[in-house]
Amino acid sequence: MIRWLRSFLFTNVKALQAYHLMRQGAALLIAVLLTKTGLDTGRIGTYEMLLYLGGLVSSFWIQGLVQALLSEYPRLPGPEQRQFVVNAYGLFLFLGLLIGCGMILAKPIVLPLLSGQAQLDYYELFFIYVAINFPAFLLENLFLLWQRPQQNFLFGMLSSLPMVIAVIAPPFLGFDFAYSFYGLIALAALRHLYLLYHVWQNGLWEFRLDLLLRWARIAFPLILYALLGGLNQSFDSWLVGQYYDGNETQFAIFRYGARELPLVMALAAALGTAMVPRVADQLDIALGEIRSKSLKLFHFLFPLSIGLMLTSQWLFPLVFNTDFEESVAIFNVFLLVIISRLIFSRTVLVGLQDNRIVLFISLIELVTNVLLSWWLIRAMGLIGVAWGTLLSISLEKIMLCLRLYWRFGIGWRQYTDLRWWWLYSVLLVVAFAIQFPATG
Repeated sequence: MIRWLRSFLFTNVKALQAYHLMRQGAALLIAVLLTKTGLDTGRIGTYEMLLYLGGLVSSFWIQGLVQALLSEYPRLPGPEQRQFVVNAYGLFLFLGLLIGCGMILAKPIVLPLLSGQAQLDYYELFFIYVAINFPAFLLENLFLLWQRPQQNFLFGMLSSLPMVIAVIAPPFLGFDFAYSFYGLIALAALRHLYLLYHVWQNGLWEFRLDLLLRWARIAFPLILYALLGGLNQSFDSWLVGQYYDGNETQFAIFRYGARELPLVMALAAALGTAMVPRVADQLDIALGEIRSKSLKLFHFLFPLSIGLMLTSQWLFPLVFNTDFEESVAIFNVFLLVIISRLIFSRTVLVGLQDNRIVLFISLIELVTNVLLSWWLIRAMGLIGVAWGTLLSISLEKIMLCLRLYWRFGIGWRQYTDLRWWWLYSVLLVVAFAIQFPATG
């Protein structure tokens, strides 16, 4: 019985999904609890703006390098895999320090440029946290490659709950919000040490420039893709900050609404990440697995999204507070993103290392988002930015599916159960139409 439970609960995919779910859940829980601490909306907006800045300058490095790592590592012989681990840690350590120090030293230039503000509280503390925490993003992916799902699950548990406590406890106890950032720095240091322990145990400490250059060659288009994707997401926040002249309250209202359902982000991202090395190794089997595993996500996430769509008008102010009632309409538009998010064409293309076209399509998505959002924010206000994002993401997914079919002859039926996808998509759109008069 115990062996069966382990095999059911601790597969690589499910453990990584659980890890992403716990991380996304922690972020959502922090967002909810911050509204209950007595912090004003402007102060919450400061925290959200710091998260936006940190993601803008770091997430594209992480996503691009990690996806290249996952597609290249299975192709290496054992000794080179161990060398790869050490060299990957060294590169992530260097990048984390470069980003943290660069953002602090260049604050007078980058802060007004990226946020529309001359000053932002806790800025230096936050980027010290970013510098220390950056390498730790390697660990869940190393556990995936090392076939250690139980450790991935445990790592998620030991990372997520302490993060919530670190951020929420100080304002709840009446301390200055700065102590939340001290707590994040301490937690990042512990995560970093845990990563270093595993690198020491499993790595081979030899510098290999040829491995780094090969990794960089594979990663470069993926880094640019992730950069464009990050700019796509961050452009919305930047546009709101610029259009509303650095108004932290409007920024917070937009950021609280502009959230895809965390379960979708966590489970879809984890499935896509976990299947990249599988596609690289056994394509035919991987396509069938993506189809069956994504169908399970359909049955869980689409009904949940439909339920939230129909009840968000009442739930949103209850979960957060009445200051965020304007966020409901934005949130409902972002719920529609699930329709394209649960199609895994990009996962297959990355596993096949067709990375340049992925980059080109992302550039088209970014240009589309910029043009639509600039136009729609003037016509519709904050919700116009949400519509621009939804339309550009949908266009990207269509182009990825077409590329996969034209270049490799892989139709979306091979990795997507279209009957259920169409049914759930129509039902979600109907639910949106029902709610739109009350929220739009």
